[in-house]
Amino acid sequence: MPQTEPVEAQFCFGDNITIRNISDLKDDLLGDLTRAGRLTLVIDDDALIDLSGVQLIVAAQAFARREGKALRLARPAGGNLRRVLERAGFLANPAPGAARFWLHAEQA
Repeated sequence: MPQTEPVEAQFCFGDNITIRNISDLKDDLLGDLTRAGRLTLVIDDDALIDLSGVQLIVAAQAFARREGKALRLARPAGGNLRRVLERAGFLANPAPGAARFWLHAEQA
């Protein structure tokens, strides 16, 4: 049986990634990640994001790892996302792979 390449897709977050709509975002993100082998997250620098949005992305990373899928950001975290990551301590002493995921860098 020939090997097929994983399906690649993009998930574009809207301009509001907060607790108010996190449940809908979770359902949409999980659906896209389930269908795709590789999923790229697109987050605008000026998107309104809170810690629940970051938690959703972290949970999606864990799900992707368990399912043998790839999840990445389209570009390094910037704008509001970067500020939330800094305030929450995600970038102070990043876990292995976190700097690569969030900042596309080997070190924060």
